[in-house]
Amino acid sequence: MSTFTTKALADGQLANSKGTVYTCPASTTAYIKSITVYNSNSTSETVTLWLNRTGTSRVVFKATLTTGDYGEALDSVLVLEAGDIIQGQATTASMVDYTISGVEET
Repeated sequence: MSTFTTKALADGQLANSKGTVYTCPASTTAYIKSITVYNSNSTSETVTLWLNRTGTSRVVFKATLTTGDYGEALDSVLVLEAGDIIQGQATTASMVDYTISGVEET
């Protein structure tokens, strides 16, 4: 029998180089319902998010956010299997907040 846990899966601030922001745990399927990014910098920030399923990163979101602007990175549920990774990067380190919410099935 599966257990479903709804929760904030990850949050923090993006680095200025591509880095992992969420890894789907072992023996788990994750249903990502929301990825929100917010620019707290006084200048525009370019934000890029990638999905890495097989060792190759694919862009799933890219936007330039003005000061105080936010973006929703998903328009549908993103399903991740164990070991799948979401990566992120902004122009300036520690200026773009992110939150990833969803459900983990174990």
